[in-house]
Amino acid sequence: MFKIKEIRLEHLVIGTLLVYITLHLLEECIFGFPAWAEGRWGIPNYTVSKWLLHNCYFIFFIVVGYFIYRSNKERFLPLGLGIIIWGLLNSLNHIIFSFVFLEYSPGLFTGLFFLLFAVLAFKKIREMGQLSLGLVLLSILCALLYWGVPIALFITVDRMLGI
Repeated sequence: MFKIKEIRLEHLVIGTLLVYITLHLLEECIFGFPAWAEGRWGIPNYTVSKWLLHNCYFIFFIVVGYFIYRSNKERFLPLGLGIIIWGLLNSLNHIIFSFVFLEYSPGLFTGLFFLLFAVLAFKKIREMGQLSLGLVLLSILCALLYWGVPIALFITVDRMLGI
């Protein structure tokens, strides 16, 4: 039988990455996240292909962070935990905007997995005796970089290409 105590932190990190790349993007695509974002956030001409390209930026940075984390899990723990916090931010984004607009934000349901992974990760880190303010702050910084750098890049590239 599967026990939650047996889940390792690295399982939650890779779980966040895999749920995002597979289920989360599929939910967003099937239920029209690009059109939803264009209408609610005012992103001009936000086509499915543009949205997919933008998600490739996120995937690239998160995968790079994952492999750096995997090279030395103790030293680069903030990069791994940052991926989980990035997922948490993604989840909160869908939850908050579902309430703000009083409607379903495509990605909300799979975003709940990110919320679960974050709760389990912080519980696991506490059990391991590694939970500290420094670790949390560095991990949040990594999550914000996973979020902000791709956005800054795709906005810049979109403007340069005129798309």
